[in-house]
Amino acid sequence: MRKTIVLGVIAIACVASGCATKRYPIATGLGAAEASALSCREIDLELIRADEVRKQITDTAKTDWRSVAGFLGDYGIGNAMAKADAEKAINNRVVALNNAKATKRCGAESASLPAMIGQFFGDVFSGE
Repeated sequence: MRKTIVLGVIAIACVASGCATKRYPIATGLGAAEASALSCREIDLELIRADEVRKQITDTAKTDWRSVAGFLGDYGIGNAMAKADAEKAINNRVVALNNAKATKRCGAESASLPAMIGQFFGDVFSGE
């Protein structure tokens, strides 16, 4: 009798726990010190990494045995919450990276600077 009660309590606790069975990659926030230390090239690399994290989130969200286990445990609520948290974190990081990029004036102006320098030196050496 006592074992039955203990097993019943454990079963109810497992069903009501609402734990995610999938592990989504969680991006860290971008602090002010990190944003100021990154160069334009490094920001671009971080944005590429963020795209890879988004792909990992999408791949993790595909249906597999963990999806079934999550649905049986808590109707998939834990997995959905974990995915939403991961997407929110990566979106916040991308916004912060784009803000840092704008603050440092990375983009069209800085991308065209090497072209302008090359054009200048090309003009100088070609005698134009």
